[in-house]
Amino acid sequence: MEPAPLGESWQRVERWLEERGSARELAPPATPADLARAEEQLGTGLHPDHALLLLGHNGSGNFCLPPLYEILSTDEVVTVWRSKTKVWGDGSPPAYAPSWIPFASDGAGGVLHLDVSRPQERIHEHDKLGADHLSSHPMWVSLPALLHYTADALETGRYLDGYRRPGDDSSFLLWED
Repeated sequence: MEPAPLGESWQRVERWLEERGSARELAPPATPADLARAEEQLGTGLHPDHALLLLGHNGSGNFCLPPLYEILSTDEVVTVWRSKTKVWGDGSPPAYAPSWIPFASDGAGGVLHLDVSRPQERIHEHDKLGADHLSSHPMWVSLPALLHYTADALETGRYLDGYRRPGDDSSFLLWED
């Protein structure tokens, strides 16, 4: 199944959130200047899908991607990348490569990242111990796939890789296992 374009999936997520009240808004969009500043600080371009994600919303607001990842703002991308490369960048090969640009964080040292040197490669995780625990679920193939499957799960209520959409009574939209 081919995922919908990233922008279309964002609109579906936004629609679902709007139906549940304004307290669950996503962050405002990044500007081209925000993207340029982040790319300058990273010393590399962002993955094209990552740039589209940020142009949709520069961070999560009250919403998490499944199962518990907050979308990083442009400033947070740079801060987290610097931290990861400083702690994990030594060694041969490094445990965290400079071309791995984080786009979401679990808030406990784990990130989802894309390798800008291999733009066709799937999403990867780097947890606080340096491991990748993502399943083989097709949502991890790309950012458009992640947003597509997220929107489907929100709209239908079906489980997504073992997680259920956030409940309507939750003020911060965390996925439930």
